[in-house]
Amino acid sequence: MIIVIQEVSDSGRGVLAQTTPEKDRRRERALMGTYIVPLQDIREDEVERCGGKAASLGKLTRMGARVPPGFCIVSEALSYVLDTDGLTDRIEGLARKLDFSDFAKVDAGCEEIRSLMASAGIPNLLSRDICDQYAALVTPNNRFVAVRSSVAVKDMAISSFPGMMDTYHYVLGEDQVLEKVRECWASLWSARAAYMRHHKRIPHQKAIIAPVVQLMVNSDTAGVLFTANPVTKDKTEVMVESNWGLGESVVSGKSMNDYFVLDKATLTVRERKIAHKTVMVVADDGRGSGRIELPVPVERATLTTLTDTQLLELADFARRIEAHFGFNVDVEWAYEDGRLYILQARKIRDMD
Repeated sequence: MIIVIQEVSDSGRGVLAQTTPEKDRRRERALMGTYIVPLQDIREDEVERCGGKAASLGKLTRMGARVPPGFCIVSEALSYVLDTDGLTDRIEGLARKLDFSDFAKVDAGCEEIRSLMASAGIPNLLSRDICDQYAALVTPNNRFVAVRSSVAVKDMAISSFPGMMDTYHYVLGEDQVLEKVRECWASLWSARAAYMRHHKRIPHQKAIIAPVVQLMVNSDTAGVLFTANPVTKDKTEVMVESNWGLGESVVSGKSMNDYFVLDKATLTVRERKIAHKTVMVVADDGRGSGRIELPVPVERATLTTLTDTQLLELADFARRIEAHFGFNVDVEWAYEDGRLYILQARKIRDMD
């Protein structure tokens, strides 16, 4: 039996083509897995395909760091989705009309682009592959994942835009995963990201985003670490900030954090400040998914978030990451049930 269908060309325009059930099966087998890469399989030279975060996570996984397992939906997937849904030309037209001298109009234009991307239909082959990978990732004891942005710029060394793109925690179920992947793609067109590209003279069409889906770490305590002091520029020091719950409270600057400075060579603590912590980010049990900001319980507000043993383990492993990467690193980390997880590592900016 021969069926005449309307396919979508690379340009997004409909064309007539002939297909058969066997041809469809061959095409399906060829496409399955095309847009999905397990973190451990991502090479260092795949930044423009998988983004800086995913490439770093692949490198960390291969060096033996305890990285939450997961997969990357490569940058070509977004083009595939937009072309299939006939949105490519429309979005490019809206982008050309952005007037960066008028913030309100830029905000409205970016919101229109985001809405189109967030509602785009994901082709069945890709959505099924994402859902299959999600199902293989979760466990009966942990059904949640995080959907995180991994970005880069084509033909440029830029592979990180801290705070520019969106991350989603405690994502539950196939429908939510697909929804948050769309929203992650759409965050490429947040007004702040568009303004940043305009300010840095980065062509919008060169920005890429490759969502990362990882098993959720339900952290007891989390934070950031620098293998050189970003305040004093002292490369003999390791600086750590930590708080209860997810590290989002530390990264966002919304919390008062515990603060430690260690001698990098000896790992002796040079400075220790235990803050009166007021806010933390945890799972939103009321909704069953997502995260929420809550006040730190009074009895925990002035307790240290890191034991000396954890502080030394964390600083020592960060030294190993620095040696492996070959530069001073900014590390996001978390402890869950006493186990250290590395969530991200990137070069510290403005240290040279």
